[in-house]
Amino acid sequence: MSVQPYIQFLWNSKNAHNVHSPFVYGIVTKCFHRRIPQLYTKKKNIPVKNLNLQSVNTLHKIVVGLKPAKLYVLGDKAAEITEILRISGEEANTRPWFFSTLAPIPGAIDLAYISEKDTASLLPLLEQILPNANGNTVCIVGNIHATEAMEKAWKTIKENPNVTVTVDTCHLGLIFFRQGQAKQHFIIRPFKNRVIDAVLGIRTLWGLLA
Repeated sequence: MSVQPYIQFLWNSKNAHNVHSPFVYGIVTKCFHRRIPQLYTKKKNIPVKNLNLQSVNTLHKIVVGLKPAKLYVLGDKAAEITEILRISGEEANTRPWFFSTLAPIPGAIDLAYISEKDTASLLPLLEQILPNANGNTVCIVGNIHATEAMEKAWKTIKENPNVTVTVDTCHLGLIFFRQGQAKQHFIIRPFKNRVIDAVLGIRTLWGLLA
């Protein structure tokens, strides 16, 4: 992701204090804004290649915050993400089970991760997740702003009738399938930074006074 789209993300993003959905507020405070040590401080320390440092640490926060037991990983980075989730599970003192069609785990999936390069290849992965998901399942989509094709894929996913709540964390997109809930989309900073929070807080205040 280039600098300009990232700045645009920051400008449109919110933190826990600006989220008016109790469900999403719980996700933000439980995962993103807790004092969780970063899993990796330098990209060279990540044990798998071609993964963004911020996305890996955001994924780690989600695992530590939600403590998912049943996981399902699909797509072009399945092996790499499975390894990161396994390491995060160990750090969070959980014992994740990875779903397989050859050895299915009874009950719904707690966390799914899907990644591909465009809409045509990504949507079939979402369809594979749906039969094993419920209102408490979080499905994470990788690299949602990496390319124009992924921007279109992310937009299509948000419009899917089975998807109700989506959270854009810049590198990762979170989707939920909460029946009976109106569609809502949030752009959330998955970290705390005093300078950025102060600047964007002034922006919010200015908007309210304008």
